[in-house]
Amino acid sequence: MENYTFEQFEEILNQGYQVYFTYLTNRYLLFKTAENCYTQKLISVRTEKSTS
Repeated sequence: MENYTFEQFEEILNQGYQVYFTYLTNRYLLFKTAENCYTQKLISVRTEKSTS
């Protein structure tokens, strides 16, 4: 996994790429929709099932 600065992350989005990322257990998609406007979509929710 690579670490990005905010500027690098912003440049990737400005080039038209979509970025998938996982935060906690949820998977998201982030992409640019307009000038200074970005959209985040929830792709999947993972629940931790307890084992008894």
